[in-house]
Amino acid sequence: MLCTLTFLSAASAQQGPMTIMAPSSPGGGWDLLAHGIANTLMQTGREKNVTIINVPGKAGTVGLNEFTKWKGQNAKLMVTGFVMVAGIPLNASPLLLSRDVTPIASLVSENDVLVVPANSRFQTAEDLIAALKANPGNVRFGGSSLGGTGHVAFAKLSQELGLPLKGMKFIPSAGGMQAAKALLAGEIDVVSTGHTEIDDLLKNKTLRVLAVLADERLPGIDAPTLKEKGVNVSIANWRGVVAPAGISSNERTRLELQIARMVKTPQWERVLSQNKWQNNYMDVASFKRYVQYQESVIPALLKNLDLIK
Repeated sequence: MLCTLTFLSAASAQQGPMTIMAPSSPGGGWDLLAHGIANTLMQTGREKNVTIINVPGKAGTVGLNEFTKWKGQNAKLMVTGFVMVAGIPLNASPLLLSRDVTPIASLVSENDVLVVPANSRFQTAEDLIAALKANPGNVRFGGSSLGGTGHVAFAKLSQELGLPLKGMKFIPSAGGMQAAKALLAGEIDVVSTGHTEIDDLLKNKTLRVLAVLADERLPGIDAPTLKEKGVNVSIANWRGVVAPAGISSNERTRLELQIARMVKTPQWERVLSQNKWQNNYMDVASFKRYVQYQESVIPALLKNLDLIK
């Protein structure tokens, strides 16, 4: 899907119009971040127009494969994060974020929540835990994708409760909103996803939060952490942006400075506040080291959770 956003401005990017790829369906966390970046850059006059392209599929690896075809091209960004780093080994992709694209900046992080329909048989986190212990195969879990934070949360929950992963059911979707739709259609019993993707459904009380997958309770969400219930599951989903491989050092510096200035603006602060995202900004050097670290620990985590061999 192609979405072009345009704000009139006296300033324009010297490298031509910017394009941001969101490797997910519209409405997902990556898509929301792409729009947040685009709107901020245009509202502050740093870009005259920004085109957003959605390329969903296989935990972002379909989009990543397409993005590598833009090698050497200026004014191009792709949103990425935890889900893609996990999705690469899960989908047997030969690509690496630290090698096949150019890390630019980490931007935000967000903890997952466990949500159910308003009329769910699970009224509390204790109800869910009891049902899993009684018959794990009778609870259908959902999340954004195989290897996404929801999938990892599901695997960690089974591990913490001492339940066999093979005896539990996980049903992936193309994004958090798609998982929520399956939840409301009765195809799934509980979903683990970032709360920003389903914020409207929480506000109108169509969905309820059973528990927060964080070390501490989240502001604005009236729900306990799983840790409070004696289950040590905490999942943080980080997101950032990368540029194509093969760009010049001048273009890399231009993009780095553009993002570094963006995150200091009041407009960006509003984006963080509106989406209830935690600031997780890292510059090029720090972000590249972080990506390399993630690429070393996430596959090990997936192996430990029996998600990959």
